[in-house]
Amino acid sequence: MRIKLLAILILVIVSIIFINSNKTYAYPPFLKQTKDLGFEAKDCTYCHDKGSGGKSWNKRGLWLKDQKKERKAAQVDVRWLKSYSEETGKKEEPKDTAKEAPPSN
Repeated sequence: MRIKLLAILILVIVSIIFINSNKTYAYPPFLKQTKDLGFEAKDCTYCHDKGSGGKSWNKRGLWLKDQKKERKAAQVDVRWLKSYSEETGKKEEPKDTAKEAPPSN
């Protein structure tokens, strides 16, 4: 009985580790796809602030997230990067509506 219980416990632990490890390594294929498209992506910092990826995105990564939302896609498609430029990735600066004071003489 103890052996069966131990085997079940080990199986559960291994399953949990396997499930969590898939989440960690879910996006490295994006890096390969990006390179295959001819972009100069050297590591995760192509779209993330950190080399380890994660939830801190740079302008390009935020743009991809916005595209995902706009296109109502289930996940990001790195082929969208073909239409990305530094200009499309910029957020518009708020316009200053305050009127300037006339220069004094």
